[in-house]
Amino acid sequence: MPAQIAAVLQRRETEAPWIAGTTLLALARELAVGELELLPLLRSEVEAKRVEVRAGYYCRPEHRPRLDDEQRAFFAAAVAADEAAPLDPVPLSAISAAMQRARIKGVEQAFDMLFVSGELVKIGAHVYRRAQIDEIRRRLDAALGRGGTMTPAQFRDALGTTRKYALPLLEWFDATGVTVRDGDVRRLRAGASSD
Repeated sequence: MPAQIAAVLQRRETEAPWIAGTTLLALARELAVGELELLPLLRSEVEAKRVEVRAGYYCRPEHRPRLDDEQRAFFAAAVAADEAAPLDPVPLSAISAAMQRARIKGVEQAFDMLFVSGELVKIGAHVYRRAQIDEIRRRLDAALGRGGTMTPAQFRDALGTTRKYALPLLEWFDATGVTVRDGDVRRLRAGASSD
């Protein structure tokens, strides 16, 4: 069975190099085995480092997902920065609608891969590019300094954005362990400084 798992992963990764990997369900269906039967085999392959699991997707360790030219051009346009508000995200619904209209092979799988790889980040109903999140984090660190606190309004002003985007970002930073909420203010969680 390990050879069959490797063969399926290699074929899928070759046919669709933009995929993050293959889910347990898809592998089980392709191999015509039950998920509960396949799971211990996959665990064994992961422990032996013949298979990796990344955000719920199984792949060969050497697999590095990559967009094709058409997908790359699509996402460059669909998640483009607004020059007037460079830190504002793009609504997920707008990207989904554009994907449906585009009819580009594998675009949905490529979209998933961009989230798994961290190139895109979903916060609430919006999508940020990694470069935006990195800049937002730099501004957060600068505004908070060492031991400082910040209100949501101060965070909004530091980003030059609106409350609509600032509050979900603050909640995301709380959830990811960067900030801690203390009443109406946030502070950096101990050890969370990006310095």
